[in-house]
Amino acid sequence: MTTTDAITNEVTTAAATADLSRTTYAPDFRSIQMHLMNEALARAHCTEQLEQAMREQRVRRIMAVRRMDRRAARAAQRARRLASAAVVLRTRAY
Repeated sequence: MTTTDAITNEVTTAAATADLSRTTYAPDFRSIQMHLMNEALARAHCTEQLEQAMREQRVRRIMAVRRMDRRAARAAQRARRLASAAVVLRTRAY
């Protein structure tokens, strides 16, 4: 076997090994693209869920503020009624 034959045989073996490793181990461009598309889809889904959770949280806060406002208004009304009742009782005592 000559040196040229040995080199040719080595190159052919290396090419076959590279071809084999490419099909079994190394992902090709298409599978990388599919992986990246799946990651982008998952990222978009997570972003959408986060935005929805933030909207729901904002709604819950607004509803809580409105509840507290109504409660404060009722307490103020109750205080006014008690104050007027106290004034009426005080004037009757004289």
